[in-house]
Amino acid sequence: MMDRFFEECQRVGAKVFVLLLLFLSLNVAAMFYTKDKLPQWTNIPPAPSSLAITMAFLGDPELAYRSSALTIQNFGNMTGQDQALKDYNYDHLEQWFWMENSLNKKSNYIPALAAYYFGATQNPEQLYPVIDYLRVVGTYPDDGKWRWLGQSIFLARHKLDDQKLAMELADELAGVYRKGMPGWTLQMKSIIASEMGEKELAYDMMVEILKTESANLHPAEVNFMLDYICNTILDPVQKSQNALCQGQ
Repeated sequence: MMDRFFEECQRVGAKVFVLLLLFLSLNVAAMFYTKDKLPQWTNIPPAPSSLAITMAFLGDPELAYRSSALTIQNFGNMTGQDQALKDYNYDHLEQWFWMENSLNKKSNYIPALAAYYFGATQNPEQLYPVIDYLRVVGTYPDDGKWRWLGQSIFLARHKLDDQKLAMELADELAGVYRKGMPGWTLQMKSIIASEMGEKELAYDMMVEILKTESANLHPAEVNFMLDYICNTILDPVQKSQNALCQGQ
């Protein structure tokens, strides 16, 4: 009886060995077939709804926010290859920004990614969705949120060279000004107007700020404004005739 048992084990063992050898051969064949193939990046997918992403993380919106933030940060690096930002789908990327915003409006993590990382794209035309996002987040009343509106002005002025848009954003930034914010948040409109050649408008705006807000500004900021008026906005003849420029 034991002999029959051992014979049966040998037959089964032989079959298992053949199967293992077959699977090993298939694995080796697959390895040689795919060794020169690279994974294909399918670009940034459309963002899920905030409800769907929250349900995927057991109903915890903060866990969903943090996990999705890491996903956004690593877009383009998930296949073992680095993708240039200019190849990203920024329309889909904006959807992810807003999805995250619906989960957590107080965190500055996604605004920072949008401004400093995705704002570095090699294709400036992609920046409009980033600016659209930052200009809204920058109006939130939380402390320090205004700086994202300031960053959107930087992108519009220096990356897009869209001075008209920068002027609109500067007007919105001045609209959220509160005591204690730096003076340049008020001065930006005048600076951009001056760069656009609107010297008279720039002068009027600077003077109005000095009339209404100089008591709330640091003396160094007031001195900067006087220097800008006298040495940038006004020409030498106008400067010599302007009472504000005595001693400048």
